[in-house]
Amino acid sequence: MVIIPLSGRMSLRNPPVATLAIILVNCAVFFFFQSSDTAIYRKAQDYYLNSGLAALEVAAYEQYREFGAVVGLTAAEVDASSTVHARDELFPLMTDMQGDGEFMARLQDDRVITPEMEIYASWREKRSHFDGILGSTTVMRYGFRPADWSVKGAFGHMFLHGGFMHLLGNMVFLWLVGCILEMAWGRMLFLGLYIAGGLCAVALFGIVYHTSMIPLVGASGAIAALMGAYAVLYGRRRIKVFYSLGFYFNYTMVPGLVILALWIGNEVFQLLLGPENRVAYMAHIGGLGSGALMGLVRLKIRGEDPEEVLEQGDDPGKKTASLLNEALKRVEKLDTEGARDLLQQVLQIDPNNRTALTQMYHLDKIDPGRGEFHDSARRLLMHLTDDRQAHRETLAVYREYIQKASGPKLPSSLLFTVSSYFAATGHLEEAERIMGYLLKKKPDLAKMPEGLLHIARACMKDGLKGKARNYLQVICMRYPLSGECLVARRLLDDLDD
Repeated sequence: MVIIPLSGRMSLRNPPVATLAIILVNCAVFFFFQSSDTAIYRKAQDYYLNSGLAALEVAAYEQYREFGAVVGLTAAEVDASSTVHARDELFPLMTDMQGDGEFMARLQDDRVITPEMEIYASWREKRSHFDGILGSTTVMRYGFRPADWSVKGAFGHMFLHGGFMHLLGNMVFLWLVGCILEMAWGRMLFLGLYIAGGLCAVALFGIVYHTSMIPLVGASGAIAALMGAYAVLYGRRRIKVFYSLGFYFNYTMVPGLVILALWIGNEVFQLLLGPENRVAYMAHIGGLGSGALMGLVRLKIRGEDPEEVLEQGDDPGKKTASLLNEALKRVEKLDTEGARDLLQQVLQIDPNNRTALTQMYHLDKIDPGRGEFHDSARRLLMHLTDDRQAHRETLAVYREYIQKASGPKLPSSLLFTVSSYFAATGHLEEAERIMGYLLKKKPDLAKMPEGLLHIARACMKDGLKGKARNYLQVICMRYPLSGECLVARRLLDDLDD
């Protein structure tokens, strides 16, 4: 199953680079650096069991657990313990022992098997050799050990994983929430959230388990921080996701909290895999809490992210409405450039949005000397002339433009359209004025006979037969080879009857 959250800002030209980079680094570390750890672990385990070190330390742990200290542990007692416990029975005892942070810390500090004991020299030699084998693994070198805090471990742990399923689960949820957060926060802030969340995760884990020598690994703490911020910012909002089930794929809208629920389900699944896959919940709580706090701070400072961050469906109406609403707010604050940018975004989505075209024109007429004024007037007039019901608005805009513009720059083709539009909607005087200008300045234009014919028909409709005859005669005299000339001759015959 594949799930991909869709963001209005995410595209092939603007991919979630930071999210993809973190995923690639985690995968590269696991497959190229941690790939040798399995063989080293096997070698260390074989040595631990076959050298008698396991039996010795388990015997010490049993005494420690029963008496609170190791009392007179000898080689004979170790041999007796080895006889009592079969090899398979050592594993649960070893697991309990290694999970006892206080005991392991005392063991490493020579406070369990002490130098005064006869078996100390043998145990210390074997323990040092075992630690040397185990210490060569990537996890031991770069994992976070609470009893031995280090900057290397604090940063390194969030790029290491305990197994393939651990890696897969983490990367799936990093992808799901990372794409949205990166597009909303920007790459640098997103990276900061990831790193800060990972550091907060190990901080809480280290405080709670301060005696543990078992290394903490996994991006789970950092991803928990992403989940915390994500839940605060988008928990109740519906997010469009693409999903694929084999050959079936579709889009659907889901609340952001669904992703959080899926993540929690993944955590439970990791826990049920077995004791060796214990989930470090303290680290997750630290990450989740810090991420939610950072999300709240951002929400307080910047408010909710604009709707274009989240794809809300195939209908762009919601997006354009949000942008228009914000543009009008910018106009009220006299932020004309900010309003223009938002209106341009609307027109990129919906080039024929009348509200955006009208608002853009009104903004540009503030400074009619700029080239943008001519462009916005042209676009608005082209749109308005498609609506016969908007003739009064069209006339007002045209007259205002002619009055304000120093040297109108409307293209001749649009002037023909406007003239014909005015002639058809009852504004004959304005139509004649435009056609007179074109006839004087651009008499050879291909559309001239057509424009004159529109004026002539409008005159006939208004009962102005004399004017109509003049226009028809001009067509016949100046453009005798045009198709409009044949129509003009027939209309002249009708006028003479």
